[in-house]
Amino acid sequence: MDSKEIVKNGYELFGKGDMEGFMNTVHDDVVWVYPGDKHPMSGTHKGKEAFMKNMMQVPNLFSNFHVLPESMISEGDKVFVNVKATADGMDTIFGHYFEVKDGKLSKFIAYDDTLSMFNALKK
Repeated sequence: MDSKEIVKNGYELFGKGDMEGFMNTVHDDVVWVYPGDKHPMSGTHKGKEAFMKNMMQVPNLFSNFHVLPESMISEGDKVFVNVKATADGMDTIFGHYFEVKDGKLSKFIAYDDTLSMFNALKK
């Protein structure tokens, strides 16, 4: 699989709720960056365990959260994804940047609509 197919597979597994399969697409040394300091997932997280800890927050933070890749741009091991993101009280777009190493997702930077996400947080 090329980098674009690896990223697409990750979205498909995540979308089906197959977190075990999804985590198998993630590199052990993944770096996950969520800009800002006010969002519960903000910060730079290193390693698969930190990545999983943050991903597992999603169902507790949002009701009916879904992400659907609408388009991808790929150059070598780098992939940028335009994503439709929905949840109760949220209908927006995200930008997600990935790097692939050894056939796995090794870097993720979220360029998400944090205001829409904040407004959709479970109260």
